[in-house]
Amino acid sequence: MARDIVIWPHKVLTSATKPVTDFGPALEKLLEEMAESMKEAKGIGIAANQVGEALRMAWVGREDGTFFEIINPEVLERSGKVTWEEGCLSVPDEWHKVERYEKVKVRYQDKTGQWHEVAAEGKLAHVFQHEIDHLDGHVFVDHLSSLKRTLIQERMKKLQKMLKRKKD
Repeated sequence: MARDIVIWPHKVLTSATKPVTDFGPALEKLLEEMAESMKEAKGIGIAANQVGEALRMAWVGREDGTFFEIINPEVLERSGKVTWEEGCLSVPDEWHKVERYEKVKVRYQDKTGQWHEVAAEGKLAHVFQHEIDHLDGHVFVDHLSSLKRTLIQERMKKLQKMLKRKKD
């Protein structure tokens, strides 16, 4: 079952997540719920804290439309600079240019606990960085000017209030 996506600036999105240590059935269930939430929202990635779980895990979308889980990821190498038009499921209807690294090398575990290393560039490198930022307690608006961030924050707080009224 899909979970609601948390809207920024909720505290769970602004705090670093905890490492995953239990690779059992609860992890599998959370990954399924995250995937459903991401697909419903038509996203290309989602971090656990975006569905309210402060765990260091995310789904990352490839350019071919497939997805894979990254658990306890760390960026090992970064190079080059590129600017992308970026949006976020937790900051709906906001798209802004963000500077990222063009290439990254990432080490992560899969749902069985196996370690992997991937060198990525282009859109995949972008999605890796966006999702790992989430796990570190950052959203893409942290890369924007304070004026833009403040304006977006005001809009998101209004959206949070509207969604809360709708739920009640």
